[in-house]
Amino acid sequence: MSKQSALTRSDLLDAVPVRNEKVSVEKGSGGGLVLGVPLRERWYMKPPIGWVMPFSRRRRVALDRLGMAVWETCDGRRTVEEVVEAFAARHHLTFHEARVSVEQFLRELVRRGLVVLTSRSREGDEP
Repeated sequence: MSKQSALTRSDLLDAVPVRNEKVSVEKGSGGGLVLGVPLRERWYMKPPIGWVMPFSRRRRVALDRLGMAVWETCDGRRTVEEVVEAFAARHHLTFHEARVSVEQFLRELVRRGLVVLTSRSREGDEP
């Protein structure tokens, strides 16, 4: 069993989504956003192969309006629970309806390297 699957729902809701600092944000067509995350340079991307076949140095992910709503609330201060509550209020959903969508979307952002989930530091926890 992996550590990620060992997280309880409470642990996940208490986590704080933090944006990857290296992600670039551009306006996309249709009012969405396009996020770009740097790719690790592989051996085949280097010269001489890289001269013949230029490879993109960034992976791009397009977000629609719903994705933008979640992305904008991932500010490094709010917990996942607070992100879910904001999404639910903005889109007139119940907490549980919003939780399913937001958790799935955040998992995808984490998998793609756009966001990391950290634990919230509490007063007294720091040395």
